[in-house]
Amino acid sequence: MKSGYSVAAASAAALSLAVAPAASGQAVAAKDVGSLYVQCDGFPNNMTTGETAARLLGAVTLIGLLAPPPESADASKRKFGAEGITACTSILEGEKAEGNPRRRIPLILARALHRIEEKDYDAAIADVGKARAEADAAQLTADPYFNRSMGLSFDRIEAAALVRQNRVPDAMRVSLAGVPKHRFSLMPLVGFKTYAEMAPLGSDADIDRAMALARLAPGSVSEAAGRLEELSRFEESAKMRADLVAYQGASKDKDGKELPPNTRSVAALALAQALAGQWDAAAASADRARDIDKALVGDGKPENMEIRLQASEVLDLYDVLLLAHQGNAEGARRKFTARTQWLAPSLGAVMATNRLLYDGAAAADRTGQLAKPAAELWADRAAAKRAELLAKDSDNKTLFQLVEPYVSNAAFEAQSRQVWKTDKSKMFLKRDPGKGDADSKVAFLYGVSPDVAFDAMLLHAALDAKAQGKKGFTFYPLIDKYVAGIVRAGDPGEAAMPPSLFLDSGEVIAALSPAIPDPVTLKARRATKGK
Repeated sequence: MKSGYSVAAASAAALSLAVAPAASGQAVAAKDVGSLYVQCDGFPNNMTTGETAARLLGAVTLIGLLAPPPESADASKRKFGAEGITACTSILEGEKAEGNPRRRIPLILARALHRIEEKDYDAAIADVGKARAEADAAQLTADPYFNRSMGLSFDRIEAAALVRQNRVPDAMRVSLAGVPKHRFSLMPLVGFKTYAEMAPLGSDADIDRAMALARLAPGSVSEAAGRLEELSRFEESAKMRADLVAYQGASKDKDGKELPPNTRSVAALALAQALAGQWDAAAASADRARDIDKALVGDGKPENMEIRLQASEVLDLYDVLLLAHQGNAEGARRKFTARTQWLAPSLGAVMATNRLLYDGAAAADRTGQLAKPAAELWADRAAAKRAELLAKDSDNKTLFQLVEPYVSNAAFEAQSRQVWKTDKSKMFLKRDPGKGDADSKVAFLYGVSPDVAFDAMLLHAALDAKAQGKKGFTFYPLIDKYVAGIVRAGDPGEAAMPPSLFLDSGEVIAALSPAIPDPVTLKARRATKGK
């Protein structure tokens, strides 16, 4: 009796001899242009329907017969515009239509993006609606892990089509609809596009997203404060910038020595305080920024030139406002128009200064960013951002970043044990005694995608703070060659726990524990699913 392997080998050998020339030609053609799947969205077929054949080919390969390797993802073979629509439609419709909902959804979304490339925005929105409906029918939208990953793509792509129809308020509403559900998840917050730079308006969702992102990533405070300044909410901006300076002032170097706050941050605080009419505080902050820079230069450790140049420009604009406050409007106008552009301060700060100085300015003084009233500065920025947005539509890359890959429950649940183990934590890096900031810890996860890693680190930090008897913590993400975060536990009111950057442990645990449940809950969940 022949073994199973020998029967399979004999059959495959006969098949390969019969079709080898044609198959070889097809393989070359496929290598050149890619399959319809790759032509549609850059990714190959999921192999669900051809899995048996693939296994047979794998067995054949093991015994020495030539078999083509599985197709790889290749964005360079993705078609553009009408050709992309055709490729997607070919595998979404007809007798050989893709039937796996998890593969169909990104293919439909890819077709929507190709329709945006073709400037057929209504059809793109219709495709997003089709993708939503199919996801609902397949009960994918009942999966919280789908909703926190690939499910985010629906709003992103619909908003992208709306903003290209110049429906900016609608685009903002749709794009930011998911912010409340994800206010403690860093990567989704980063992915929410506000489109606020294209219209002089704000919304609660717009500001909430900016402030939520700043709370998880203090480096985003400038974005949030700048947005507040664009809406003339100067006191709120000044508070946020003061919180960032306090946060930076609580840091220490590798030897445990206190570090001064960033001069650009202190300069921006001075400017924000001036805009809010807090002149004594503004003067103190401006002096502090200059003193820090002088001390660092004197120690032979100046900040990098980019930071110093930006801090200097921000302080120059503060001086413009100070001159106007002192009654020297003419001197303020001369200093303001000495620059053709103000790039380091926020547009909100520049517009506020323009509004202060534009009326009553002589024709000779109406140059640079005083050549137009503040409303036209808004319009110029909106036009520039729209042009930048539309220019990227032709690169066959930027739009496809709107499709979020699916992250399964297994990826999150795999972190359960180490996330919930706060005694002898394996997530916090060990430090040499006496080195670094004794009040902070560095959370680190190796080989884990950022979507999962940051949720895991934030939940672990919240649990660790609670175990220490602390109300909360601050968090600073590190994204470079690795994914990590700097954590400091504390209570409200402490100098190192500024209000706009403070994370309440209870709120974080309530928000993130459903995604990464404790081991006991996870075991019970799995047992329930197994029934």
